[in-house]
Amino acid sequence: MNFEQMEHIVYAAKEKSITKAAEKLFISPSGMSQSITQLENELGIKIFNRSKQGVTPTFEGRIVISKAITLLSTIKELNKEIFDIKNKSETHLKILTAPTFTYMIQETMVMFNEEPYEVTFEVVEENPASIIQNFLNQDYDFALIPATNEELKKERFIEYEHLHKGHMCIAVGKKSPFYTYDSVSPSELKTAKIVMYKNSDYKTLEKISKMNSNNVVLKTNRSSLLFELVKESQAILYLHEFSIRNRPMILSGDIKIIPLKEEDTFYVDFWLIHLQSKSLSPLAREFIEKLKKQFKNTI
Repeated sequence: MNFEQMEHIVYAAKEKSITKAAEKLFISPSGMSQSITQLENELGIKIFNRSKQGVTPTFEGRIVISKAITLLSTIKELNKEIFDIKNKSETHLKILTAPTFTYMIQETMVMFNEEPYEVTFEVVEENPASIIQNFLNQDYDFALIPATNEELKKERFIEYEHLHKGHMCIAVGKKSPFYTYDSVSPSELKTAKIVMYKNSDYKTLEKISKMNSNNVVLKTNRSSLLFELVKESQAILYLHEFSIRNRPMILSGDIKIIPLKEEDTFYVDFWLIHLQSKSLSPLAREFIEKLKKQFKNTI
């Protein structure tokens, strides 16, 4: 039983006439009659009783027609879902990211809004330690992540592209004793009060910066609160050098970014990843190109 045969028997049953059903489907009555007869021969049953007054389903025919109605409805729903997915992929981007990329993504979205695009965005922040697992389990267009090349090589289902080799820094306000420093070592930060993004990868951060987790006084995903505390107190915030470089609070000098010393120790690689089984859409590729330009303009 193929799609056309299912349509033929459903329409014939609805119209109670092969001729009227053929008119609805814009085919010849003889062609529809032959199609139904062929299906009856394939199934080894009689689907319709035919007479000069029209056609009526047999007992077996009613069963077949009922199944055909269900299958046609399922196919219609599937086609609609496929159409919606294709249409959405042309106008919608779903991005999974580590917090450090948030401002860069926001600036790139602003670039899209300045041009005649009708694009919608969904941006989800995750702890970097969870990004790959969540990325594999959900329908994201791409993800942005800090990781080592060795970590990514272990993943079988993703493609990855290197975006930037970044440096670990701290952000401080004018009230911080470190504000006048050009660089700072982890040993000098042992007693410093720390504010952190809630979705930060604490274990990796502790390993890289040797920070004391007992000194963390605030964990939140409200970036405005984090930077207000940094600006108005002696608290520090660990971040990467590109995270907020072009923000007004940095340009005005209210907050200063200071790199950690021993640079070889504090470099971090940043990557773009996407599924091997899902090619990047033209929209995703265009967004990524604009994102790369933002990196060049920022660094």
